[in-house]
Amino acid sequence: MNLQAILIFIGLSYAYGQDRKITAKLNPGCNICSSNTTLLYVKCDGASDTIHQIWDFTRHLPTVIFAVTSLNSTLNVTWTDTLPKSIVLSEEPSYSFATAIDKLYEYDDLDDNGHIDPKFPQKAYKLDRIRWHLNESILSDKEAMIHVYGILNEERRGRPEIINIKLDLIPFKDYAADLPHLIHTANSTLVDVSLVNLTTSREYNASRYALHLLLVSTDPVIETMHYTMRKSLDDEHTPGVFEIIEIKSPSLFEEGEGGYLQFRPVAYSEDARGVASSTVARVSAFTRTDLPRHSTLKLFYSDIDEADLLVQDMFVSFGETGDGYYKQHNYTAWSFTIGYGAPPVEGFSFFVIMIISIGLGVPIVLALSGITYVLLRRYRHNNSRTRFTNED
Repeated sequence: MNLQAILIFIGLSYAYGQDRKITAKLNPGCNICSSNTTLLYVKCDGASDTIHQIWDFTRHLPTVIFAVTSLNSTLNVTWTDTLPKSIVLSEEPSYSFATAIDKLYEYDDLDDNGHIDPKFPQKAYKLDRIRWHLNESILSDKEAMIHVYGILNEERRGRPEIINIKLDLIPFKDYAADLPHLIHTANSTLVDVSLVNLTTSREYNASRYALHLLLVSTDPVIETMHYTMRKSLDDEHTPGVFEIIEIKSPSLFEEGEGGYLQFRPVAYSEDARGVASSTVARVSAFTRTDLPRHSTLKLFYSDIDEADLLVQDMFVSFGETGDGYYKQHNYTAWSFTIGYGAPPVEGFSFFVIMIISIGLGVPIVLALSGITYVLLRRYRHNNSRTRFTNED
């Protein structure tokens, strides 16, 4: 086996070490559901606990729920036609964290800075009437993935205005295939959102879009989510972007164990993602709010005391000075991960470490070889002079 094969084998072994056993079921318990109904339940069994994940689009608001329990617990979904009537765990979760996208905002960014500001005109488009269609899915013990799309204004003629959402879970640590190459772990799910061919308002000259996110955790209602930004070691996986933003639940921030969102402050204005098509993703302050009526969040957390449930919201807006606003490309894509436990920390990849080691090692070997060669020459030269002297 040559060196290249050994390196590849070690790299693949490192990447694909499985941390949790995953079991994914689409619309569990529903016998009449079609591709217009999408509720994915993923059970993630670890060494000492189980993370139950619910990815739901049946009640229109894209929703991801994490619930942590002991091993051997179960989750049961009952249905009324194609709507979930109840989502019940066999035991009370030790912790739960969730997010949902309930609105899309268009705002007239007259300052051309990418911030959604209440002083400028804006419109809210509620997502509670969008019908989501399942476009693609992977349900195996190595990956759980769904790709859905919804049309924002189905009654409008012309090109469809599409919101694409892809959710992806792999039971080991690795980097996402697409930029910004966020880290997957067995305790997190990647969420990728793209806004395609949206029609901007005629009365707005500087239209941009922002997502309105709900954040829910089983923390005391008097607490608050925490925003942190830290510098990464390098931009190996996301060229030109050295910052990482994390939204941490109170339990995670104070005790080191809880829920989080993690993402880079970057979005993309073209389907072919790269440095040239990158723009800035910005986060607003948190405000307190309530669970939306008739939502999956309301259904799942209905038995939780209000004093023990923290519900806040925030905006994520996209754009930067001089990027031509949304109409320049009619496309915006943004990715984040939602997870439980300590957020993953970037490090140099195995192959970069090998390259650095080789890069440092080769000059050292050459230098040592040169020194050895010089010393041997001198030694042989001195021996020759000594032999000639003795013969005289």
